[in-house]
Amino acid sequence: MRAVEKEGASIFLAGSFNPAIFQPHWLGSQGLIRPEEAENAAIGIIGSQVADFQTDWFRMQVLQNRFTVQCLDATYYGPIKDLVAGIFSLLRHTPVSRLGMSRYFHFQMDSLEIWHEVGHELAPKEIWRPLIQAPGLRSMTIEGRRSEMEDGTVFVKVEPSSLVQPGVFVEVIEDFVRFSEDEDQDAQWVPGRIGKQWDAVLKYAEDVAQGLLAALLKN
Repeated sequence: MRAVEKEGASIFLAGSFNPAIFQPHWLGSQGLIRPEEAENAAIGIIGSQVADFQTDWFRMQVLQNRFTVQCLDATYYGPIKDLVAGIFSLLRHTPVSRLGMSRYFHFQMDSLEIWHEVGHELAPKEIWRPLIQAPGLRSMTIEGRRSEMEDGTVFVKVEPSSLVQPGVFVEVIEDFVRFSEDEDQDAQWVPGRIGKQWDAVLKYAEDVAQGLLAALLKN
């Protein structure tokens, strides 16, 4: 198994949100984070169109049509699940049509030559050389399904790492929608889906990332 230099995870929702609700002190008053976390949160902006703040272990960004929480510390993968499930158990009448969960990894490559070889394996350059000088892989996304999923779509993204040089960034995203358009459009389905799928999403993402690099690097 290849060592991971840095990793993280996130949960995001598409729907209709009131960003002004999502404040650290509201989370603290509801028992979703500790009082000292609420007090010490670094607030970027809280307003009617956007909320953006950060604690030691997560960053929350809310727009009127999108909610995102990013886990900044891998030891908090369990609490981040509980945080989002708790929020939308309380805000269960919030319209939510889509749920995404992701985990990402930054891997250090042993040399620049090996880093280039990853790009060559994923995107052979022969077809591009007559058309463009110095072709190189900037980003690739593959779409598919996880066999255990009842619904939803998997996206695997591979890019050069922005944090380690030379390095490879791999992100695995699982995107879920309501089971049917006949279901209620509020957020009542979200906590159950997170609770059911979160651990499987995290494990699958690690398996995909490690399996991909093992296949590319033949080890």
